[in-house]
Amino acid sequence: MIRKLVGMAAAFALAATVFAVVEPGVSSAAPLPSASGTVGCKIVGSGKFAPKLTLAGNATAVKIHFSATSNPTSGPLGCGGSATIPNSAGTLSPVNVTGVTITGAGYLVPLGPGNANKCSVFTASDTIGVIKVKYVWTAVPAIAPTVLTFTGGTAPIVSGSPFDTITLPAPSGTSIVGTGSFTPSTCSVLRPVVHR
Repeated sequence: MIRKLVGMAAAFALAATVFAVVEPGVSSAAPLPSASGTVGCKIVGSGKFAPKLTLAGNATAVKIHFSATSNPTSGPLGCGGSATIPNSAGTLSPVNVTGVTITGAGYLVPLGPGNANKCSVFTASDTIGVIKVKYVWTAVPAIAPTVLTFTGGTAPIVSGSPFDTITLPAPSGTSIVGTGSFTPSTCSVLRPVVHR
């Protein structure tokens, strides 16, 4: 029963309500402005565990690496929502977010006894050790990427059948530190699907 991360659910949403915008104005030498608002994206991607998930397992932590993208030109993928950035007049200008590329890496640990890469432990008690996720937005005008670091969790992050769904952040106990667009963030919900 080796499990492999083969896709990302079509239910990725990066949504938030009210955000502080850090950098007013844009110039060619200035960093990209941080956007605020609410954006939802449908994505596809893949990833890997190391060591692999097995029936017996042999590791106290399992590394996870994944990447995903939206592609507004092929099928129902893409992004939508409402985002803004500050302009030179001191007001907010709309931003059209049409896509996102996501990369993430980190590790999972079991909440209780057992090996993190053992299939039964993975589905019953694995939670976040540390996972860092970067979102690079396709937007007009261009906006700053979002970088979120998820640390810890007091609840399992794997659920579902016949496909396991990993949800970031954990249902409870996760610390989130974010920089860039759509932060400060308690907002990211990323659901990679693990195929059995």
